[in-house]
Amino acid sequence: MLQLFIALFLILTSTCFGEEIAEFCADFDKDPNEYSLHLTKNLEFAPNINWELSDSTICTTNSDQFFLEANYTIDAPSDSSMAEFKGGCVVFNNFTAENMTCINPKNVKINLAPSNRDILHIHKKNAKESLIPYYGKVINGKLKTKLPITSYIYETNFKAVIIGPCIKKRIVAEFCINKYHELVLEKELDYIPRYIFSTASECHFCNKNYKETLSFFIDFGNEKYIPLEDILHKRCEDYILNKNLKLPQAINKESFYNKDLSVRIDAKIEKNGSYSSDYYDFKIRINGPCKK
Repeated sequence: MLQLFIALFLILTSTCFGEEIAEFCADFDKDPNEYSLHLTKNLEFAPNINWELSDSTICTTNSDQFFLEANYTIDAPSDSSMAEFKGGCVVFNNFTAENMTCINPKNVKINLAPSNRDILHIHKKNAKESLIPYYGKVINGKLKTKLPITSYIYETNFKAVIIGPCIKKRIVAEFCINKYHELVLEKELDYIPRYIFSTASECHFCNKNYKETLSFFIDFGNEKYIPLEDILHKRCEDYILNKNLKLPQAINKESFYNKDLSVRIDAKIEKNGSYSSDYYDFKIRINGPCKK
């Protein structure tokens, strides 16, 4: 009932403000006096009209990817000051590997996704209870991006809202099954949080002493996870779903149509010479046979 009320409120609020509103849900940490925010509805901002850059503009690059430095802040309920939340790297559409230039960066649209989409570990006493009065209330945010090695800076304000507690084991995406016995990505509903195996203060992409080895497993309903082909890959700091992957041949695909299945990521982590392991669970939905 609370979620329905907030949804109706957001529709009315968006109409009144005349603009879209970013939406977050709240995850509650092991510390009862902390919570995290997870972006559930993104915003897209038009490019800055002043970004009239020549084709010879040099950008920092690593592994064929250019960087757009970005950070944003929101006035989230907190008992302490909110630091800027920073990230991340984006890939420009037009890339010339020969001279490492950014081609037409003015055509790149900006949203909250290329930067870190999760804001973690906000201090709020008795977070789970004290956050309830803030659900559905519109708060202010500010996005700032910069093109490295240039003086071009893009700043804009936006509105945001915390819709309520996050749903555990969120359904991240919908897949269909094609005639080749493959899962084919149809629609992304959510995303894998960036810092599922580490703290938000660590930059893995720029740390040569950090390495994740990932393996994937799926539960087809008998509470026994079996190995699965790579369902995602890591780009910059983000986990990106693959467009298609093969299913185990022994699986009767018809029996899983219109079902939600649990997927597990197992991680073997090497950091500065020490080793650890961890896992993260999420869900996917199998809609049925692919139409094409």
